[in-house]
Amino acid sequence: MAQRTISYNPDMKFVVRTPVVAGLSAVALAGLFAGLAHVESRATGDRPLIVAVAAGLRTPAEAVARDYTAATGQRVELRYGASEDMLARVSYPAGVEPTDVFLPADESYVRIAEDRRLVERAEYLGTMRAVVLSSDEFRNWSDLLRPNRRVALGQPGSAIGKLAREHLRERGLWDELAPRVVETGTVTESANAVKLKAVHAAIVWNVVAQGYPNLKSLEPPELQGCIATVRIAMLNQSRRPDDAEAFVRYAADPLRGGAHFRAAGLK
Repeated sequence: MAQRTISYNPDMKFVVRTPVVAGLSAVALAGLFAGLAHVESRATGDRPLIVAVAAGLRTPAEAVARDYTAATGQRVELRYGASEDMLARVSYPAGVEPTDVFLPADESYVRIAEDRRLVERAEYLGTMRAVVLSSDEFRNWSDLLRPNRRVALGQPGSAIGKLAREHLRERGLWDELAPRVVETGTVTESANAVKLKAVHAAIVWNVVAQGYPNLKSLEPPELQGCIATVRIAMLNQSRRPDDAEAFVRYAADPLRGGAHFRAAGLK
């Protein structure tokens, strides 16, 4: 290729221009930042609030989420499970969808989350009681101990499974019942097992029993005092802290979300 020679002239003025490649890089970077902004928008502004909910609180939680969305336009996605499983999930968030709100079936799980510095704020919702749900004529605790009885109870990672076992052990009642216990994943699975007549009875929360009007529910003296205190927690991992706090406040408001929890049986 022939080279061009430019003769030096001291009167010549030079104008420094940005190379074309730099201009292209600026365009590329602008596109990259726009793409990142779009991803961040999708990850925050457009996505629903994610609420981890104990399976036993499904009915009131669904009602609260429905009303909150109608009032604010903010979508809410409820993810159900046993309280201990949900605690593990919020303790080690993964991906671009951290949990915004944590609603376990007992405040002991909220306290653990607070100890792990996961909670920004928490609100009291009420208490639930352990009851026996039965598909036949359950009359008293001795009926659970008859030969060949099968009694469903959530696994120890569920609030009902943990609290009922602790309560019965303290009263010296667990060892006799334990051989008859059929372990389930969650309290609602226990109730469904009774409905399907896979077991004779189940120990569940009164809030859950209320959803099975065709089954018999009784609170025997042996279970009195087995109570779960329910609190809802806003998590500091939330990427929508203002919305998460607003949902927690709405859920705890006695005239709004709180009305649904009371109607479900929380006191």
